[in-house]
Amino acid sequence: MTESVEPQAAVGAENFLEYLKNLPWCKQENGTLVAVYKLTSEVIEVVRESEVKIYPGGLVVKLPRSVLMGLQKSSDDEQPLPAVLVWKAEGLEIWFRRQKSSDFPYDTWTDAAALGIEREKAFVPNEKLGAAAAAAQKDMEGKSKECPAMIPPY
Repeated sequence: MTESVEPQAAVGAENFLEYLKNLPWCKQENGTLVAVYKLTSEVIEVVRESEVKIYPGGLVVKLPRSVLMGLQKSSDDEQPLPAVLVWKAEGLEIWFRRQKSSDFPYDTWTDAAALGIEREKAFVPNEKLGAAAAAAQKDMEGKSKECPAMIPPY
């Protein structure tokens, strides 16, 4: 049985897709798009509706309202946490770290010890991004330059 998309959700998905089109994407060999950006209100709203895995370990959680409010406050105060958005064929991963966030993600790319610091990953399947997600992703892939060598494969 397939899930129907509520009209309101579809409008939100269309707006978020437009938002994604304006991010600074780079592409990796496997067609994955990577954007180092920040947890803006638009991204936080998507995280709010998603399951989140906490690494290391991969524990699946629903972020508490207090955490989401803290993320939103940082964004509202114009100090959003850094984030890595990874757009794969199956959907969008949103990586962020609440502790020691100022060096994220660069420290995880250059220092294996930084991978031990707790970080979160939200996942949004392309189906939730709407019918135009696959075409938008392909379009962004065509417009994006290759990722710098320092960014590991996602």
